[in-house]
Amino acid sequence: MSDRNFDIICLSHLKWERTLFQRPQQIMKQLSKSHKVIYVASCGTKEFVKSVLKGKIKDYVGRYNENLFYLNLPYLPFTKHIKLFQKLMYNISSFIAKYLSKRFKYKSTYLWLYYPVYIDYLNRFQYKKLIYDCMDLFRGFKTSLENVQDQENRLLKKADIVFTGGKSLQKSKEGINPKTYCFPSGVEYGHFYKATLSETTIPDDIKDIKHPILGYFGAVDERIDYNLINYICEKRPDWSVVFIGPLVFYEFVPVDQSNFHYLGRKNYDELPNYLKAFDVCLMPFVISELTLHISPTKTPEYLAGGKPVVSTAIPDVIEDYSDVVKITNDYDEFIEKCEQALVDKNEDLSEKIRSKAEAKSWEYIAIQMKKLIDEV
Repeated sequence: MSDRNFDIICLSHLKWERTLFQRPQQIMKQLSKSHKVIYVASCGTKEFVKSVLKGKIKDYVGRYNENLFYLNLPYLPFTKHIKLFQKLMYNISSFIAKYLSKRFKYKSTYLWLYYPVYIDYLNRFQYKKLIYDCMDLFRGFKTSLENVQDQENRLLKKADIVFTGGKSLQKSKEGINPKTYCFPSGVEYGHFYKATLSETTIPDDIKDIKHPILGYFGAVDERIDYNLINYICEKRPDWSVVFIGPLVFYEFVPVDQSNFHYLGRKNYDELPNYLKAFDVCLMPFVISELTLHISPTKTPEYLAGGKPVVSTAIPDVIEDYSDVVKITNDYDEFIEKCEQALVDKNEDLSEKIRSKAEAKSWEYIAIQMKKLIDEV
């Protein structure tokens, strides 16, 4: 049996923040209730410098609670263009994580990885267990290192236990490590249920936007089908399309339509307020090798707010949510399904998702992960 009093060093590709509070942050938040956690990740150089100049250093280094310490290290300049700088960044991150674990006197350390690149830096650490929680098909990202698949294969074989963030990912990893377990995306049901409450206010920057509002919140990155968004805006000029979330390797959203509104990044705590203003929620992902292996966190979040959801044909969404999410296969069908969602007021989606919410909660997922780790 494992040591139940273990401490955790978490090395992630997603920085600790409250605008994209996703799987790594949610799991570590839950585990920090009973374990000490060091969370180390990287962030953009420009945003880091701007925040420091504004006196917002706590956005990048500090404590989330008594047990969880986070550190977001800025990339070196031109890291996006020079792959060698990426390797140097991960080297630095590993070194600092090791230093912090010694300073905080970590014992019985479990190394929890969210990015396979760190397989090359394991010799820096003294750890009792190696855990890999895989939430993306990393070889599908344009910015990933060329050998990331080789790194992941080595990590899968070496890890004491592997978790996957969706059924499609699970299928792609099975057969490499027999201790591989699937935990699709979870949700803080009570948090997003606030979108259904009368006392939840609608923010000023969206309350005057013309309805119907087709909304999206999440990372604004390469996974989104921007041609689809342009097509919707052109074909339905009386609709408003609203995007909320941080730009990831984009300077601006590549949509140039008068009825398209990008409201920027918002705090996780504010998302239910914006969700309340949405008439239909969008999951407009381009179909690619990358998106065929995702299990979007926003699916249960949208549904917990009682909102209709229209999605492109993502396998995990089809398998887990086809009874409550409208699935589409082309641009015209996407518009048609949005039209249906706007007039279909018979289904109480918030109630239909309630039965799934308990098994989808991040707290439940973290507890089940711990049980499996204890059995390794």
